[in-house]
Amino acid sequence: MTGTTTGGDETTGETTTEPTTDEPTTEPTTEPTTEPTTEPSKTFDDYNDSDKIAVMYICTQQVGLGHAWIYIEDTAECDLKVGCYDLKPDCGVSMGTFLLSRSDGGGLYYNVEAYCANKWGLKNKSWLKTELTKKQLIKVSDRIKQWNYWDLYFNCTFFAAEIWNCASKKKIIPLMFPFFIKWQILAKGGNKDVEMKPVEKTDCFKQRGSGKNAHIVQVKEGTLDSKLF
Repeated sequence: MTGTTTGGDETTGETTTEPTTDEPTTEPTTEPTTEPTTEPSKTFDDYNDSDKIAVMYICTQQVGLGHAWIYIEDTAECDLKVGCYDLKPDCGVSMGTFLLSRSDGGGLYYNVEAYCANKWGLKNKSWLKTELTKKQLIKVSDRIKQWNYWDLYFNCTFFAAEIWNCASKKKIIPLMFPFFIKWQILAKGGNKDVEMKPVEKTDCFKQRGSGKNAHIVQVKEGTLDSKLF
């Protein structure tokens, strides 16, 4: 049976639905994004001479004859020039002189201490720190660029004390061997836990020339293959 009735309109019992027309859809649009810039919010020239922009450490390790060096951290909001090295904010650079223990020969090196310390560790350590103003950093940096040599008297101990004394009121007497510096550091309230931020091999350099002719070159692979002495 189809459910029809006589004498009137037929009823089929089926319900029909009128087709609906969907509204046209609009594809979402994607706005172009702008990558954030990483430019420093300040420049070196924005700081006054008396503004504190870095921290300097004089450090020692006593293994064998020992070693002494300088470590500087950038606490400013811009790159700093430390000797011939461009130091980024929140980063650090070590500087020390070597003779026979480095395959690039005697002279002043950047970041050899930081690299070796993070790879092999340090023993019998000490450090003393001071904050650097912009004016003091310029003085320290100029003095570093004058130093591209090592000899028996003007050795790592003398270099570290000389650079430190450019800015700190707590003077260090540059007596021949690093353990003499260590005694002075501890007597002046220094610490025994030296920590330096990790650096890559590509951050390690040797300084050539001095003064206006000073520049840095990448160290050879062998220069980083031994611990500090």
